[in-house]
Amino acid sequence: MLLHNRNIIRVAKGDTVANCIILKMCYDYAVVKFEEKEYRIPYNVIDEVVGHELLVAIE
Repeated sequence: MLLHNRNIIRVAKGDTVANCIILKMCYDYAVVKFEEKEYRIPYNVIDEVVGHELLVAIE
């Protein structure tokens, strides 16, 4: 899986699944934006890349 800044990724941990935007990638984790807050998440909980922020339609 190729990751880039501003990718929208699906994060899955247990029964919780969320779409987040990657802000920054570090060696052991990615910094993501979810509901206007920043979180550090390990790469192993990234389920898939679902899009890119600039390509997603705003409703």
